[in-house]
Amino acid sequence: METVESALAPGVRDAVESVGAVERDVARYDALTRVLHWIFAAAILYATVAGYALAQLPDGPLREFLSRLNMSIATVLIVLFPLRVGWASVRVPPREPAGVSPMQRAIAHGAHRLLYLTIFAVLTSGYLMVPKGYEFFGLFEIPTPFAQGALTERLFAFHRASCAVLAGLVLLHVLAVVKHQWIARNGLLRRMV
Repeated sequence: METVESALAPGVRDAVESVGAVERDVARYDALTRVLHWIFAAAILYATVAGYALAQLPDGPLREFLSRLNMSIATVLIVLFPLRVGWASVRVPPREPAGVSPMQRAIAHGAHRLLYLTIFAVLTSGYLMVPKGYEFFGLFEIPTPFAQGALTERLFAFHRASCAVLAGLVLLHVLAVVKHQWIARNGLLRRMV
């Protein structure tokens, strides 16, 4: 007489194998990857516009509000960033779009790593450059480690340079999507929507 365990083992094994086959052949990124991507995309676009606008605004309530909002949104990204990077390292990616050469794949993977590294630099320097702490969405105070001085000024300069690099990388990312979606027409954008 067959035991329950021996009867289930082939079925379980078949199910695991079929799930693995489906995962290797998916056309889109998983839901968590897509949600994190669009949260970061929206926040980075907002922060880029707000950051450059802040440089043009005189001191006053509007500048103070935008600055706090910018820091609060960045704080959310700081919390989500390890999740995004960790998940990217273990998730099953979708299959590559048709017609993408190994060289293009290598460039894309390198560009994504550089994007992650630059996001890390922007978030870290942005937090460390604030000399007296800040209010998180007006709810509570978030302390920062350094007092106003030469170090925070150098961190601010590094932050601005990192933001400029990030803006350039985002522009290249968007141009690559445009190229794949509307010139090569290989449906790349469907992977992230």
